[in-house]
Amino acid sequence: MAKRTAQHIGEDQLVYGMPKHMAGVSTQESLAQFKKAEAEYESSNQAQPSDPKGDYYWTVHPKSKACDKGQALAGKEFMEKPERPHPNCKCEIKKHPLRRPKRYLNGSLNKHAQHRFIGGRHITVTARYNSGGFGGGVGITPNHADYQGCYIPPGCSHSFEFNSEVETPVAWMLDFWALGSDNCQYAYTIIYEDWSKD
Repeated sequence: MAKRTAQHIGEDQLVYGMPKHMAGVSTQESLAQFKKAEAEYESSNQAQPSDPKGDYYWTVHPKSKACDKGQALAGKEFMEKPERPHPNCKCEIKKHPLRRPKRYLNGSLNKHAQHRFIGGRHITVTARYNSGGFGGGVGITPNHADYQGCYIPPGCSHSFEFNSEVETPVAWMLDFWALGSDNCQYAYTIIYEDWSKD
């Protein structure tokens, strides 16, 4: 008769290459828990797709037998998705990202300056302290709207963001003022999308 033997497994012994207290954990079970936690994390931290108004334009491509209204939409660019001229319209509407060239206007300021240009709905102006006395800054009025100003200490710069609700192209007019002592000198750069060719 075969002799039965029982093997004692102590806390310091290994089972399948792992310490005894870890041998009871199911690999499949822990993998499933990990995947579930990972999926929950991904769904809670998923960034919402951004489609801000003004970053795209649409074109209409009528079929060969399209109606007169559909044919009239061909070759035009729309800043918002156009409505179909009738319910059964088969014209293709394509969405395109705006790829207007960026332009940079540089200037210097010690009292007052003004710039006019044709651009998109959003512009950025960065003003930098160049030289002169202490305690100065720059003030800007875009398109006769609300004045924005900022103190700019020596060796520093400040960026202003301006947005327009007007459909593109936007006719921008910026008035600049140097604030503080008369001998303060500032340099500025205007960054905008060029819409002057439309």
